[in-house]
Amino acid sequence: MSKNIENILLKYLSQSASPEELKELSKWLEDSKNKQIFKEFVKTNYAISYSVNTPNTKATVDTLLNTIRKQPKVFKLQTVFKYAAILILFITVGIGIYNQTNNNVEVITENALKEILPGDQKATLVLSDGTIVDLAVHQEELIAEDELSSIQNTKEGLVYDVLGDADEVVIKAPKINTLNVPVGGVYQIKLPDGTKVWLNSATSLEFPERFVGEQRVVTLKGEAYFEVTKSKRPFVVKTNSADITVLGTQFNVSSYDDDEYFSSTLVEGSVALNSNLKDQSSTILTPGQRAVIEMMNPSIDVASVDTQVYTAWKEGKFYFERERLEQILVKMSRWYNVDVIIENESLRNETFTGVAYKNKPVDYLLNMISKTTKVNYIITKNNKTGKYEIELTK
Repeated sequence: MSKNIENILLKYLSQSASPEELKELSKWLEDSKNKQIFKEFVKTNYAISYSVNTPNTKATVDTLLNTIRKQPKVFKLQTVFKYAAILILFITVGIGIYNQTNNNVEVITENALKEILPGDQKATLVLSDGTIVDLAVHQEELIAEDELSSIQNTKEGLVYDVLGDADEVVIKAPKINTLNVPVGGVYQIKLPDGTKVWLNSATSLEFPERFVGEQRVVTLKGEAYFEVTKSKRPFVVKTNSADITVLGTQFNVSSYDDDEYFSSTLVEGSVALNSNLKDQSSTILTPGQRAVIEMMNPSIDVASVDTQVYTAWKEGKFYFERERLEQILVKMSRWYNVDVIIENESLRNETFTGVAYKNKPVDYLLNMISKTTKVNYIITKNNKTGKYEIELTK
């Protein structure tokens, strides 16, 4: 296929081809071999899902015919039928065309998909005096230091160390810092007691520069995996839905404000879980158990699970086990920084099982889901918000 034809095809798919270019494309498509090339080209280069099998045919026909009518009157009826034939071929390879008269929506090509990047190591640290430090900019640097503590940003993440005399540390009130991980980010921190914490996208952790008193207390919004250093002083994770108290253990906590549930999955040791919601219930978890508190039903539901499903994110993987598509898309939205749309309510409860690497392009995961569940997707860019949108369709 010549470069000229390739350029015309791209213009055609975005409905920006001139009458002369459409005429040239129509003539080129008279060859059956070229029709096959066209199909393969669309599948490979046009990132509006080529697995869509039920496009709105009438709307698509109307869109193209309206476009043709707006062209100079050099078109003859025979030419219109040729373009209609092109449209039929276009539909048979399963592509939906959006009405490009709406300037807020932009057709996404394969090259544009490269702009939808997977998440990466990034976060900001808010110090007690309000100073905001971009950790992606200040890599492998000493962030702050005084006579009692130091903060180092290393390859492994933030590292807090307690300095000075132990008695003096107890006397002075600790400074409170906050680590914020944005949408499309992850980060790791080693707290002053040696506890390691992995923070997922759209997560914040509030903690002291050193632990004093009878408990080691941190506050979490979002999702994090804790590897708590053993101590006689309990380690407490506070969330809006529940407080988790441990002595030394490994566990995952998911407590996003926009989720309909709270969950904690125990990998090692034991966890005391106390609900902050209506019934104020509590429970003790043993390894391999997951506790869930639904916002609409605040009782604690405990079940035995494969812990890998709920901790694989810190190893750079998506791990889904009969998970609802609605929940999968929320996780995808946080990782790829895209908006998700589910117009068909029945699709929300479709389930998917699979494992995917998080450093892959977004269409890698979408194609896995599409092929397995027979659910299709469409990717567009909203020029008003500047964000990409992923819509699931039947």
